[in-house]
Amino acid sequence: MKKFTLPALLGLMIMAAALPASATWVGTADLGNIDIDPLAPYNQTGVRTLSADTLYTLHGLYYIESGAEIIIPAGTIIQGVPAATLVVKPGGKIYAEGTKFKPVIFTSSEAPGNRFPGDWGGIVILGNAPVNKTNPLIEGGIIEGSFGGTNPTDNSGTFTYCRIEYPGYRFQLNNEINGLTLGGVGSDTEIHHVQVSYSFDDSYECFGGTVDLHHIVAIGGTDDEFDTDFGYQGRIQFGFAMKDPDFSDPTGSSNGFESDNDGSGSSAWPQTHPVYSNMTVIGPQYVGPLPIGNTFSSAGVIRRNSRTSIFNSVIAGYPKGMSIRDASQTQASMDTLRFFHNEVTGSSEQSPGNIHDTGRWPMVGTWFMARANQDTLPRAESAVGLGASISLTNPMPIPQAGSVLIGTADWTDSYLADSYFQPTTYRGAFDPALPMNRQWTAYWTNFDPQNTDYSLAASGVENTPARSVALNNYPNPFNPATTISFSVPQAGNVVVEVFDVRGRKVSEMFKGALEAKDYSLNFNGEGLSSGTYFYRVTGNGFSATEKMQLVK
Repeated sequence: MKKFTLPALLGLMIMAAALPASATWVGTADLGNIDIDPLAPYNQTGVRTLSADTLYTLHGLYYIESGAEIIIPAGTIIQGVPAATLVVKPGGKIYAEGTKFKPVIFTSSEAPGNRFPGDWGGIVILGNAPVNKTNPLIEGGIIEGSFGGTNPTDNSGTFTYCRIEYPGYRFQLNNEINGLTLGGVGSDTEIHHVQVSYSFDDSYECFGGTVDLHHIVAIGGTDDEFDTDFGYQGRIQFGFAMKDPDFSDPTGSSNGFESDNDGSGSSAWPQTHPVYSNMTVIGPQYVGPLPIGNTFSSAGVIRRNSRTSIFNSVIAGYPKGMSIRDASQTQASMDTLRFFHNEVTGSSEQSPGNIHDTGRWPMVGTWFMARANQDTLPRAESAVGLGASISLTNPMPIPQAGSVLIGTADWTDSYLADSYFQPTTYRGAFDPALPMNRQWTAYWTNFDPQNTDYSLAASGVENTPARSVALNNYPNPFNPATTISFSVPQAGNVVVEVFDVRGRKVSEMFKGALEAKDYSLNFNGEGLSSGTYFYRVTGNGFSATEKMQLVK
């Protein structure tokens, strides 16, 4: 099993250990007693190619510098520790290219059952496409460098069939990284089939730029699912979002969509003008009862001169409808902010007979209903015809027979008149004629990341033999000794080793030739600290690892 560490000082590094076909766990590279600064930077230059047979652990702030590239092949898993963030600077490129059956996975380094939003930072991609702000910074300057430029077709690489789980580390109050942050990213960048799960901030936020997105998923984000600012002008089609009632923004409000032109609401150019179509956005009330103290709010908040436009979509299960604010009301009145053929539910009346924000704009209900949208009256989430309930871990948000979403899409608006958008007969993200295992979310997504054990190999490396290895220890937990039992499926040289959670080898229990049969060895943890340890057996065409707990 290979182990290696990126060249780095006492700071940010990606640590790795090889993952053979039948391995059940891999450790990180040996760092000795180095105490890693969680915000220490590492600046990658040149081209670095990761390997799908390796489990990586990301520490600190990892920057892909201008002119540098990081290549992440299908099936690669990267686990982030607190504050760890991968940042592609303007001029740098990322090629994270998963597949339907082998997505690239960025996830928490915490064990199953112990993961929370904000376990690590997230993914930040910055480019040279136009923004409407001078020298903008990401997250208050914690992320070094600015972004944006004059090249609308700038290319930051490819980010496809990727999952980002439990990001959004809180550096300071109201200063968290989003799941996927895009700043000044140009239209030649390819981003699609991405899932962000349980981000402590927005799931997706686009600060300017022109990049288009399609087939994107946002699950359980505590803040907004889709946020756009600083003159973002991309197109987004086929998006699915679902709120978890147990996670809302502790310092603000949690909405479906949110959009600003810039912080002051001025006429800065280019104006924020994303165009969405075929979005299925499931609010928390569609999933379950809301807990006391939650901050869930609106289907969408569009303000500060943004002209975000949404078509052929369903937003169901938020307490409130649409909130069109300040200068964005003028954009709506001028029909530069467009909202057509959408289904919106809500339970909280802003004024009698109206779920929308009439306090800020008394005419919002009239504007809304004049554009073939439904509804201004409170109604049950199930009225849109997706079923009576939605499961967090096994969602099936397909329009059912008789749903108002079937056969009612409209493509006559000029904002939809380009070849990027794929016309459908249905509204929302899902084809009513297909079961979930044939929808675009099939296979590469994961709706139960809390209980997924990423220490297990998802599949074997091609052309590598994989043999079953029986492996266990008793007692477990133990103090100070335990018996490790294992099978050898094929005669040959065998190594039995024990590692701590940082990948440091604490014991080589056996090394030599063994016949194909069952064996037992005694491991004594005298002198070791309490904690989790891993024991690994490798041999002729096989490798297996299990964990054990020393409790003193």
